[in-house]
Amino acid sequence: MKNEPIYTLVFGLTADPIHKGHEQVILNSFEFTQAHKINIESFILLPTYQPNLVSKKKQPETAFEHRYKMCELVASGLRNQCKYPIYVSDIEKQLYLKTGQKSFSYESLNALNKKQILFILSADHFSGRWPVFRKWHQWQALVKKNGLLIHQRPKHNINSSFIEQLKEINPAVYVVKGLNNIDVSSTMLRNMFKKKGDIPASYISQNIYQYCLQNKLYEIQT
Repeated sequence: MKNEPIYTLVFGLTADPIHKGHEQVILNSFEFTQAHKINIESFILLPTYQPNLVSKKKQPETAFEHRYKMCELVASGLRNQCKYPIYVSDIEKQLYLKTGQKSFSYESLNALNKKQILFILSADHFSGRWPVFRKWHQWQALVKKNGLLIHQRPKHNINSSFIEQLKEINPAVYVVKGLNNIDVSSTMLRNMFKKKGDIPASYISQNIYQYCLQNKLYEIQT
């Protein structure tokens, strides 16, 4: 149909390190949008620079340059393997150098200057009686201007009533469920690196694993 929106998918992440769980979110995003006939122009990985944090999140342990490079490795690999239009943006670094202020997602998305965005988020921001997404800076304005693509995660039950509230602000709020999910976290991987134990190939791509080792990213400092 004519005049249907063409979206840019945007995935904000710490990427400390980026792992197979992140890659599965990317693949699931394309699978979901294709199945639901949602037109996609491109996919942007948006590594955080100096994030304003809510909940129990922590500041990145690793320099932005390394996290950005790891995102580039993943984007390049998926472009070659799947022919998906995946790119990486350093807009959060640009904003910090311009303003000296930590980044809010609302401001980062505005700075991308894309006409139609579907912002990719995890279910943990939308679970429980009082979803943590309600603590985000300008969360209502963010949803009004940008659609959401919310990915289900194990052990995080999405608050369906809250999702309906969001859809009243913007109908372009989607929940991705029933697709493959890899139960791994960056925190888990950092601990594995520090303990110098074996890391299953199902958790992290070989080129990212080698990059971490070569650059000694997660060694215990003595």
